[in-house]
Order: sequence, then C-alpha cells, then structure tokens
Amino acid sequence: MKLDVAFTPAEIGGHAGDRTVVVIDVLRASSTILEALINGAHAVVPVESVEIAVARAQEIGRDQCILCGERDTQPIAGFHLGNSPLEFTAERVAGKTLVMTTTNGTRALALGGTGARCVVGSLLNTDAVARAVRGDQDVLLLCAGREGRFALEDALCAGILARRVMAGRRRSDHQLNDAAMTAMLLARRFEKKLPEAIRRTSAGRRLVELGRGEDVEYCVRADHYDRVPVVRDRRVTL
Repeated sequence: MKLDVAFTPAEIGGHAGDRTVVVIDVLRASSTILEALINGAHAVVPVESVEIAVARAQEIGRDQCILCGERDTQPIAGFHLGNSPLEFTAERVAGKTLVMTTTNGTRALALGGTGARCVVGSLLNTDAVARAVRGDQDVLLLCAGREGRFALEDALCAGILARRVMAGRRRSDHQLNDAAMTAMLLARRFEKKLPEAIRRTSAGRRLVELGRGEDVEYCVRADHYDRVPVVRDRRVTL
C-alpha cells in the first residue's frame, strides 16, 4: 500500500491523480460537513467562492438549500449559517442541500474530488475512515492547511489516521512519503493530549479569541461518529 500525506493542497498540484483521497480540515469544514450529514442534511455542495455559492443556491432553489461557510473564521454576511458544527442541528439542516464555501476546506475538497475516490476525514470519524480506506492500494491524506500553510491540527489527524490504517500490518507492507512519516511522529507525540495541543494551534487560538472555543472542544472528540462522507460529482453525502 502506498500512503502519502500532503500538508497543503499546493503540494500535489492541480489534480489528485488515480488514488483514494481523504480530505482533512479539522477546524472546521470536515467536522461541520460530517455533523450536518449526520443530522439529516441531504447533501453538502462545496464551492470555492461566495459568488459561486450564491449562484449554485439559485440553481438548486432557495427553498431547498442553505448557504453556509466562513471567511477568516467569521460567518459570511447574508448566509444562513457559518462553519460551526454546533450550528448544524437537525432542526436547521434536515432534508436540505447545503451550499458551503470556506477559506480552506472546500478548496481542498474540490481538489480531492479529482481523485479516483474521495472521502472526508476528521477526528470525529478517524477510525471509520481508516477502515474505509485500509484495503485501497494508493491513498493520499490531503490536509486543507490554513491559508496555504501547514496546520498542525490537520497534520495530527493525518498522522492518527495513518497509524490506524497501518495497525496490525508490517511497516514493509507500506510505502510512506516523508510527510506521512512526519505526521505519524506528531501523532505519537500529541495523541494523548489532543484537546490541549489543538487549542494551542493558530486556528484553535483564533476560534477561542472569537468566542468559539466550544467548536474546538467539539471537533477534537475522537471517533464520535462511525460514518464516512463521500465526495461524488461535487457533492458530499454519507
């Protein structure tokens, strides 16, 4: 099995290639998408800009969809919801199609969707994702990063996921790139104190400063769900 990690989308160019891609944006797009789908959203449509989101919502029909997302962690003016998983309750999203644009996560999803297969990973569903991709021969763990830069929370999630994919197998059965080995070392160092480590990341501190510390606490709840969102035809469903 070939197992690569990319710490930012820029590391793999404009196409994910013929492999399985796991898109990771712990704070917060991956976590929010999973929460929305668990709570009954029909689908999530990730797009890269506010303008495209508005146009896509008009195509779908405003009575059938919800506009959601953020820029610089702040809700977008005129949108129904931001990017906090705690906002996406069943009462708000059940039966709806969500059109979402975020600073980092939805751009990574657009790239991940060019792969042969694409799923959404977070700390909330790490074990389920590991089981889902364990039998694949070429897997890329794609971290959304933060504004084109390394994000520790995504790297930690990738490292934990890589370790679980490899659990019970010989190291010689896997071909790892340098980033995968680094992510696994980070995971080994921080896995037992994830909440503290992620609160201290740039994204974690920013959310706390904005009064969204509950989002951080929620997004680090390891293996809270046993479901895996799948990206097909620019839509994410369970």
